[in-house]
Amino acid sequence: MSMFIGLDFGGTNLKGALGTSTGEIITKLSKPSLADQSQKTIFNNMFLAVEELLEQAMRRSENVSAIGIGSPGSIDFKTGKLVGSTTNIKHWRDVPIKKNFEDRFNLSTWVDNDANLMALAEARKGAGQNYSNILCATLGTGIGGGIILNNLLHRGVNYSAAEIGHIIIEYNGRLCNCGNRGCLEAYAAAPGMVDRYRKKLKRTGVLYNVDELSAEFIFHKAELNEDLAKETIIETCEYLGVGFASIVNIIDPEIIIVGGGVAEAGEEFIKLIEKYVKKFVINSIAKKLKVVKAQLTMDAGITGAILLASENYLSQHEGN
Repeated sequence: MSMFIGLDFGGTNLKGALGTSTGEIITKLSKPSLADQSQKTIFNNMFLAVEELLEQAMRRSENVSAIGIGSPGSIDFKTGKLVGSTTNIKHWRDVPIKKNFEDRFNLSTWVDNDANLMALAEARKGAGQNYSNILCATLGTGIGGGIILNNLLHRGVNYSAAEIGHIIIEYNGRLCNCGNRGCLEAYAAAPGMVDRYRKKLKRTGVLYNVDELSAEFIFHKAELNEDLAKETIIETCEYLGVGFASIVNIIDPEIIIVGGGVAEAGEEFIKLIEKYVKKFVINSIAKKLKVVKAQLTMDAGITGAILLASENYLSQHEGN
């Protein structure tokens, strides 16, 4: 049986897995990504993870056919190279990821944006299995996205499609990490939520320890029926509704799948997002559109990376 290795490289963790061509995970690992260190150190860390997974395959008398890798940033899918830089990883700029791995392991390697791989995983193995046209969003420190059209990942001419966090929802609004103003991410990602909540507290004279403030803290306070927390969450869902509707009105998907740390707040949060998306999309779309929570959560990245490797490898070898 052909086996495939998937890596999910993030700012905090590096996750890896050995899996089958259909995305079933056989064994997995997780370790610090060392993303704050040099590019050479990051690669050595990733190479060690692959070597560990290759050893696991050998113990099972299985052959590994290819490697799939998810990384933050815009990835030139043809060359497997990171284009430009990423917001949170200082030394991760213009990196020839595919070349480095193929030179090291002599295995076909495919690389894609991490949010794209989350979308691929949810489409094949998660909440999107019965749909052909999907918008995926990841909510956390930032807002990422992936688009599936007619069962295929839509990457865009510059491999930067589905940067939904950078849709402008308020002209000349808040400064975003990307350098622009008024981006959805500046209002609806976790830091934006916390900032708005902090300002509400200051206006009303209620103060918490600044270190305590987080998206999780806000959701906890909302569960305790605190009005300011509930108001902050409703505003966040309104912002997300405006941003998501802007994309939905263009691509007309069947379903929106919402994942990431903030999405773990629960079904009530997802339903509130759906309410505001449907408020802002055109009526013909609103009737059938669904908004659901991602199913694969922590394993979405490595599952997507395995599927990226297997689908491209099998497509390349069809008929051989």
